[in-house]
Amino acid sequence: MDGLTVAYGEYDAELNARREAEAEVTRLRILLSGKAARITALSGQGRREELHRQLAFDHRENLRVLEMDVAKLKVERDVALLEMEEIASSRRWVSLVRVTQTAS
Repeated sequence: MDGLTVAYGEYDAELNARREAEAEVTRLRILLSGKAARITALSGQGRREELHRQLAFDHRENLRVLEMDVAKLKVERDVALLEMEEIASSRRWVSLVRVTQTAS
């Protein structure tokens, strides 16, 4: 009977150790799951930050292109105005020459 009691005691100790080990594994799985969720959240945050940086860069680049286009349009406008002034001036000159020639 003494051997049976010793065997039962060893079995009970091993069973308790196994339950403690299973509880520790469960605790570690929960901890790992929480860490994985945090990494996923940080990864999502990192993707959002990268997307924000990319959009800001794209907006700055688009603004730079628009500013260049506006500058080109202003130059074209100024050239067109000068050409119109030159045409108007030459017409006045031609009219003045005709008036002078008919007066002579």
